[in-house]
Amino acid sequence: MPRPRKDQEGPSARERMEEAFWEALTEKPYAKITVGEIAQRAHVNKNAFYYHYDGLQALAEQALDHMLPREVARMLLMRGGLPEDMDDAQISALANEPNLKKRLDRALLVVGKHGSSELVSVLKNLVMQTWFDLFNVDGSRLSSEAMVVVRFTLGGLLEIISDEACHGNNANPIQAILGSGIAATASAKVVETLRAAASENPHGRPSRPQAENQ
Repeated sequence: MPRPRKDQEGPSARERMEEAFWEALTEKPYAKITVGEIAQRAHVNKNAFYYHYDGLQALAEQALDHMLPREVARMLLMRGGLPEDMDDAQISALANEPNLKKRLDRALLVVGKHGSSELVSVLKNLVMQTWFDLFNVDGSRLSSEAMVVVRFTLGGLLEIISDEACHGNNANPIQAILGSGIAATASAKVVETLRAAASENPHGRPSRPQAENQ
């Protein structure tokens, strides 16, 4: 495919398309968003879009990856028993930091009525990978029982985040989760599970074959 014009290439075009994706998701369900709409909102043509992405799903995956508030994903486990626990004042300050709030609002779009099962799956995988990285755990080597613990807990946390009845319209969903004893207990179980997995493989993830790195 030919390269886009000079004024359409580079990070600025990607950033505009990511912002266009979030703007569209605010207004309508993911299933109704089209490549043409994204291109129009981002002021690029379709050739430029397909130069950067294979399709809308690829754009969505990159947008979610860049949006993910990884510090929150880590913080949920910190409250589950990691040594680097943050005090309540630090948690409140972080949860209400403007840039973080913007990303949390976008996470709510993913798990809300405008999202989709595909988007939620991408979000779950990103959060799980953040948790695995925290313990230097290879998720592909976790036992089925360990994966149940991780997935069950993550599913519950996302349900709380997405359900306004759980935290109220004016409350911060992260603070609501951190203030829940049940959520803390569930997160502690994930910490215990991942610590056990890390101890079983103290050298971390296996290195990739040389061919894969070339």
